[in-house]
Amino acid sequence: MQPGLAERGFLLVEALVALAIAALMAAVVYDTVWQMGRTATVAADQRQALLLARSVLAAASVPGPGSPIPARGTDGRLAWAITSEAYTEAAADGFALRTVRVEVSDAATGRTLARLTSLKAQQ
Repeated sequence: MQPGLAERGFLLVEALVALAIAALMAAVVYDTVWQMGRTATVAADQRQALLLARSVLAAASVPGPGSPIPARGTDGRLAWAITSEAYTEAAADGFALRTVRVEVSDAATGRTLARLTSLKAQQ
């Protein structure tokens, strides 16, 4: 018995369906890899912003007349701002404190990446 045409190989429709499935799977893999890369970039930006915020907060918390660094500045793609105000809860021993806040944002988009708050002895 001789095999028929349909039994000898794939039909064109079957080959196109297999190709379409492969293309969909490739698109899903590409999207997943792109999302992972984007997530890694955001995490790196936030880590860099946190390091900058810690450095600026440490410099702003050094005791002495005035602040040793300006209230606003930039470092590459990151912009930082320092705000300071009197600490509202009075200490029992009369020790005056100030609240120091540092906010680091993306200079291009303005999106906040890190925000730190600390107390500083008031002169």
